[in-house]
Amino acid sequence: MKHFLLLLFLTLLAPTLQAQAPISDATIAAFYDRLPVVQTPRYQLERGLQRQLIRSDFSTADLAGLQLKGRQLVRVDLVYTAFHRDPKFNQRQLNLDRLRNLADRLPNLLTNDALTWNLVEQAGCRTPETCQDYFHGFVLYFEPYYTAIDNSVEAVRLSAALSLRTAKLATARKARTRRGVPVPCGYPLSQYKLKDLTRRVKRSYACPSKQPQTITFRATVSRRGQLESVRITDTLAACPEALAQSLRESLSFATGFRVGKEQFGFEVTGRVQLPLRRHGLTLTGYLLPDSIIRKYRIQLNVKNCTARRLRPGEPADSADLPNPDADIVTKVLARHPDWDKKVIVADVTGSMSPYTLDLLTWLQLSLQQQRRTFVFFNDGDDAPDDKKRIGSTGGLYAIRTARFDSLQLRLLDAMRHGGGGDAPENDGEAVREALRRAPDAREIILLADNHTFPRDFRLLLNLPVPLRIILCGASNYVNPRYLILGRRPGITLHTLAGDLPDLHDLPEGTTINILRVQYLVTATGLKPVKLL
Repeated sequence: MKHFLLLLFLTLLAPTLQAQAPISDATIAAFYDRLPVVQTPRYQLERGLQRQLIRSDFSTADLAGLQLKGRQLVRVDLVYTAFHRDPKFNQRQLNLDRLRNLADRLPNLLTNDALTWNLVEQAGCRTPETCQDYFHGFVLYFEPYYTAIDNSVEAVRLSAALSLRTAKLATARKARTRRGVPVPCGYPLSQYKLKDLTRRVKRSYACPSKQPQTITFRATVSRRGQLESVRITDTLAACPEALAQSLRESLSFATGFRVGKEQFGFEVTGRVQLPLRRHGLTLTGYLLPDSIIRKYRIQLNVKNCTARRLRPGEPADSADLPNPDADIVTKVLARHPDWDKKVIVADVTGSMSPYTLDLLTWLQLSLQQQRRTFVFFNDGDDAPDDKKRIGSTGGLYAIRTARFDSLQLRLLDAMRHGGGGDAPENDGEAVREALRRAPDAREIILLADNHTFPRDFRLLLNLPVPLRIILCGASNYVNPRYLILGRRPGITLHTLAGDLPDLHDLPEGTTINILRVQYLVTATGLKPVKLL
């Protein structure tokens, strides 16, 4: 096997170890004994992260050159060989001594909840001579400690890279000819003129509040023009139920959304200015399902729409234009056309720049005319790490739009105001903010950093809608804490290699292959048992 990474499970709900000076033997042993032993022929260094090797015979002097300023420790691998000549040799005790030696010199090492620990037993050598060339000791992996200044530099680089991709896409679009046969397309016909519709609403709407307000609403209409539901989307509206009932009684359409010889159900958005006057009610837009828009290549304009039906065998147009540099975000979203992609939450801290670029490229290709809710988060706008509080860390930048330029500016604004600081982020707080801004969400898509884990993970539990977590950077392993989170109903995990949608349904005693490790399902989680 070319590359190996052992996944080590540290349970989320276990009490954290209390730092003591000196650390007791019982504490060291309890920590060590929670680590399952998994073998590999020979340890291979993980790519994509900064690293430093600490050999087993290290001294304090060896650690003196360890530079932590400007970077943060995210993973520790304890590496040794299975071979030993003396049958009385105690590998466990040797590893305990090594662990104590390191923990005594690096304060809080065992109590750092942001760390992932890996215990690696090399089984590829059989003699003292061959084993001598194998690495024995600790491998420390780091990520840069990003500040707002660092992330501002990343934002400039991201913008430049996006400009190059935009040029590629423009060239590809220009090369395509105008394909397809024009199809008649018409907005639904209302039973009443707007001024008459306003009068109907005014007659039936009664509310004690006389405060001037502009209230937004959304209505669902069948393909025959029959009103199915009305929802007030302004959470601060006065008498929302009364207004919704008045709109249900007043809105009426003679047709559905007409495309060719067919009619389709649709959604209509609008606003009501209170108190109602002659032009107090306005219909602001019509929405069709993505599948209909793609099928007929529909373009929705202010006053009309256009549609073209591709001839048999003709390739799709710009809606299906491929991402020239597709990465995990594009590939996961492309293999899930069933997802409702209207609410997206994204970590935009410094380490996530490559995946942020992939997200922006995908959005360039897929936004069309549909409004989506986005929440970009940077873990506190560069607040000091000791000031970050669960549920109120901040650094959230939300927007609801169908305009790519608007969401790009909002995302870059989030990047410029904070780099993330310490490893754990405020994913849960951002997801809760997305639900507050989009209470009608059917599911939430979260772009998360696989190398870290949310400090506020409890806010991700018991959500009212499914949570789809795209694990960025999970090329060789899945963070064990995310695997535990993925065992909760309603939460699914997704990597570049594939999906982990039903971890909570796995019965005890079964095995599952995740990337390069085989796991045994136990009562407490997934235990790594074999390298693939």
